[in-house]
Amino acid sequence: MQVGIINAGNIGLNLAVSWIRLGYDVMLSKDTHPEKLQERVHAIGLERGLNDNELSRFKYGSLVDAAKFGDVVILSAYFPRLGHVLGELHGAGVTFSGKIVIETINPVNVDANFNHYHDVEYMRRTSVTEEIQKAFPEAILFKAFNNIPATLLDPHKWTPDRVPAVIFVGGNPGSTDTARKLIKDAGFRPQFAGPDLKHAGLLESLGLLFHHLVENEHHGNLNISFDVIKPKV
Repeated sequence: MQVGIINAGNIGLNLAVSWIRLGYDVMLSKDTHPEKLQERVHAIGLERGLNDNELSRFKYGSLVDAAKFGDVVILSAYFPRLGHVLGELHGAGVTFSGKIVIETINPVNVDANFNHYHDVEYMRRTSVTEEIQKAFPEAILFKAFNNIPATLLDPHKWTPDRVPAVIFVGGNPGSTDTARKLIKDAGFRPQFAGPDLKHAGLLESLGLLFHHLVENEHHGNLNISFDVIKPKV
């Protein structure tokens, strides 16, 4: 499978490492400071135990190159830069027609002091997913990987009997299995919440709830994740 990652930051790079190990063809791109991307890949690859052959298999390109390369595209733009990224793709004639696009974005802004906060007014009006679908109506769009901290998107941090869930929404009947496989191959348990993209805002609200939990219960410690569990039969 060919995967193009638009803006390979913390989320995209962690996913890319898992997928490259399984033989995926992966092209990475970066919205800002793309010249530093290969150095960052080398560092995280060594940290995650990739060998030289695996590291050499990563491909690099522009945001547009990654959009065109992937059978599946991961769209992981920084929310304050989302408009710029979508504009650049549009300007190059990208439509994502018939392609599976998985977006991972929470509506988190940053103030002048570099404090991050959820854009609650934006969340009341719409969701990132719905806005991306408006911009690219021909895309087969999913939301996933936004309900777990990027630092925990390393399956080696979890025991085999305690792998957290990744909740996803969107797509169509012909694409759900592919999204499910990508989540499983990343090392997590897929949990499908339905195809209606209007429900993507619920996942974004889950991100807001997560930050309230981190602040009030876990004293700023981001080393937690939501899960979906069943009782013992």
